[in-house]
Amino acid sequence: MRLYSLPKKNLLTKGWQYQHVYRLGHRVRANGFTLIYAPNAVSRDRLGISVSGMKLAVKRNRIKRLVREFYRLHPLFPSAIAGAKEIQNGFDLVVSTNNHFTCMDMRHLEAAFLSFLPAECHGSR
Repeated sequence: MRLYSLPKKNLLTKGWQYQHVYRLGHRVRANGFTLIYAPNAVSRDRLGISVSGMKLAVKRNRIKRLVREFYRLHPLFPSAIAGAKEIQNGFDLVVSTNNHFTCMDMRHLEAAFLSFLPAECHGSR
């Protein structure tokens, strides 16, 4: 199963990492979610997920699983959304959802996230 795993080094795990992105990041909003990205000091992109407004843990966990899977399949998405031409430093991306978020399957989530990218980036994985 290691082949399909997402290493912990590619995730934001500390509260101060989230606060850094919230404070210095650029926001892109859509129906029910916000993508917040900021450059980081490490040489890789990292993902953070913040799900709020969902009362049921089953729904919260499903959203987190879908977002992690999307990131695993599209590891350069944070750099692409930030418009980075060259990857010297990485970007931190926080996906923040609220109770209006309705993408409960991968197809809809992928379409929603990839709609922020230029057409030439859609095919890359």
